[in-house]
Amino acid sequence: MGIVLELAAALIFIICMCFLLYWGLCWKQGDCAFRIYTGKMTPLTVEQMELGTVVFSTTVPIRNIGKQNGTLMDVFSRVYLPCEQYNKVDTHILTMDINSPREDNYWEAVIVPKKETITLQIKLFITGKSGNILRDLDGIPDIPVDVIYQAVGRSDWYYAKERIYLTSDEMRMALYNFTAGGRP
Repeated sequence: MGIVLELAAALIFIICMCFLLYWGLCWKQGDCAFRIYTGKMTPLTVEQMELGTVVFSTTVPIRNIGKQNGTLMDVFSRVYLPCEQYNKVDTHILTMDINSPREDNYWEAVIVPKKETITLQIKLFITGKSGNILRDLDGIPDIPVDVIYQAVGRSDWYYAKERIYLTSDEMRMALYNFTAGGRP
């Protein structure tokens, strides 16, 4: 009976050691980890402007700072401009990989090697309700935008987000630069 207990204890000890060894190897190998560099966001520009609409654009880098390749399965943005705060415009936002632009709001999954960076392009479409976009943008507040991404590597997939701000000063400067360049 004593030898059976010793064998069982030895077997449990070996299983525990294998489990610890496995998790130690997983920890050493690491996983992907993405970071959006909001401080390296390009200045807001006007891509297109008509009497009642304007399209602002900016780019922001996202880097795989992890130890393994990672896949960005989905990336999208969400504008937080509630009508209680400002109801003179309607907004729509589009997020795409600058190397694979798509205007249909579909994110094509991209594998990002470790220590590599891709660039996201964010387009904000603003439609004024009065028919005059310059009048409708007068007094617009800073617009918070969440960039939400789904990533997967060696571990289970996860969602994460980072908030960027499109400030009213940046919008005014972009509109000024656009109109000063001889465009309407």
